[in-house]
Amino acid sequence: MTTYGGYSRTTYGAAGGGDDGGGFFGGSQGGSQAAKPVNDESLRPVTVKQIIDAEQAFGSDGPFRIDGVDVTQVTFVGMVRQINPQTTNITYRLDDGTGIMEVKLWLDPDKQDSESRAAFTEEQYVRVWGRLKSFGNKRHVGAHVIKPVADFNEVNYHLLEAAYVHLFFTKGGLALGGEGGNAAGGGGGNEGGMFVDSNDAFLRNASAAAKKVYQYLNQSEESNEGVNSHNIARDTGLSFQDVTAAAEELLGHGKIYTTLDDETFAILQGF
Repeated sequence: MTTYGGYSRTTYGAAGGGDDGGGFFGGSQGGSQAAKPVNDESLRPVTVKQIIDAEQAFGSDGPFRIDGVDVTQVTFVGMVRQINPQTTNITYRLDDGTGIMEVKLWLDPDKQDSESRAAFTEEQYVRVWGRLKSFGNKRHVGAHVIKPVADFNEVNYHLLEAAYVHLFFTKGGLALGGEGGNAAGGGGGNEGGMFVDSNDAFLRNASAAAKKVYQYLNQSEESNEGVNSHNIARDTGLSFQDVTAAAEELLGHGKIYTTLDDETFAILQGF
């Protein structure tokens, strides 16, 4: 389990794949590798942009730092843009919407079956677990494991998780703006205080249309698939254009998220 202050989550139950010298998912670790502090090997959810922007001291041999914290093991989700199979490894170019990153999956020479070869296709979403690497001033992720994304909600979930951890390290997990108990959303713990806007503070300053759409979605009994903009307009009496503008406002403040498509929305629970 990886823990960030009051926020904790279990690590993903993945197994198999190339190790790229990582050893994170099992096996013995001897010498200086085993002596590393636990935090140095914590698994960090990130975006590609965070990898690109990560600081690295001492050239290509120094540790990577994101939000002022050393990071080696990462996980991210992206779409396969290009596949380059070679004798010893497969290089994937993955796009997560914030940037493009190369991911190298090293092949086990003792396993030449189909599972060791390119198991994914272009335009497919996958999740990667691996170690940050730099070679010749070019960064990549040495993959321990790559798994297909079976549910697109995992893409949205990962981006939210990466934002959550980023805010913990940059904001300290404390409520901002003096909102006190309201900033925690009445739910206890620090989780609600990770974001600048409490619901009360946001609703005081939001447009009338945004308030109406937010309240409608908050009271909706629809499934996790959310509610389409046309249905929101029909039920609230707003025009479709007003609903679209309200949705953009709510998305910008992290109050809702898109589900099935760009016109279907659901409340981001707990924030």
